Amino acid sequence: MDITITVISSLLSGIIGVGISTWYYRRYESRKQKIELLRKIVGFRFALTEKTSPEAKAQFFSALSEIVILFHDCPAIIQALNNMHRELAVPNRMHDNLVSLFKAICKEMGISHAGLNDDFFLRPFTPIQ
Repeated sequence: MDITITVISSLLSGIIGVGISTWYYRRYESRKQKIELLRKIVGFRFALTEKTSPEAKAQFFSALSEIVILFHDCPAIIQALNNMHRELAVPNRMHDNLVSLFKAICKEMGISHAGLNDDFFLRPFTPIQ
């Protein structure tokens, strides 16, 4: 009888341990992918400047397209992305929508943007030419 209890408790603790580890790993990987996507979007935001290559624009808009998959469970981000998509052709709305999207992603990821104004998001680091 004692051996049965020992075996059952050992199996049960192992299964619980594997379940918890799997849950944390999936959560970690999801966060890692989301952070990497945010890094790509912020890193390629210079693609919105006038003198940029088609490759940079492709990278930027490719990263924007990935938001649908990685942030599918975040209504605020999906709403900001929908607003941006709906108003792509509306003059002077791209920048406002992009800032709203940046802020929504930062809020979701727990990244503080308190010290950064909207202009910081819109003016990438580019050399003066």
